[in-house]
Amino acid sequence: MKNFMEEMEINLLPWPGQSPDLNPIEHLWDELERRIRAKQNNPKNVGVLEALLQECWSEISCEVYQKLVESMNRKIEAVIKAHGYPTRY
Repeated sequence: MKNFMEEMEINLLPWPGQSPDLNPIEHLWDELERRIRAKQNNPKNVGVLEALLQECWSEISCEVYQKLVESMNRKIEAVIKAHGYPTRY
């Protein structure tokens, strides 16, 4: 793919590998964990944890997803400013 992009004279920016700052699902996992801990800090067994995961996941509103999408420009700018190093996000 890289060779194709070079042949087509498409400039690529370096992409920080495994950057949680640029990986939206990481922010959703954080949201899910906060919601679970607010309900029950230490689930007693896997069944309780599974039920909590499903309950908390279903409670995450479309607005949360929308805010996450809208925040990506700021996160990208922060990573660029940090030259690919971790940011406050």
